[in-house]
Amino acid sequence: MLLFGHPYVPSQPFYHIDSIEALRRTPANSVVTLYFAPENLDIMEHLRKNGIRFALHVENTVDAVIGENLGASYLIVLSKHAEEIQKVAEHYLFDAKVLGYIEDVKNLDDLIEMRIDGAIFSDSIIKINS
Repeated sequence: MLLFGHPYVPSQPFYHIDSIEALRRTPANSVVTLYFAPENLDIMEHLRKNGIRFALHVENTVDAVIGENLGASYLIVLSKHAEEIQKVAEHYLFDAKVLGYIEDVKNLDDLIEMRIDGAIFSDSIIKINS
């Protein structure tokens, strides 16, 4: 299981962006995050074309399948959607890893029980404004 933002495990932060301009304010070789939404397709295309690793916040299996096809490295999901999305990712052999979004280490047990690829703690995502 991958852990991003756990207090005992060193990991790189993720940078949440909402525009290509905000991307310019992220460190080189960072992982950026954004919400899967039609209005963000231009940003996703820019990231894919430029070989920039990115994570998508997705809410359902259809968005997860599309995110995988758009080249996302990670799919960030809420616990209530995690198990279903993980099953689809395993069935179709996604390259993207499914990360359960959690606020507290107490919630890690739930993700472990569901056999989710990893966890990302809310504190490990830094918001970059345009």
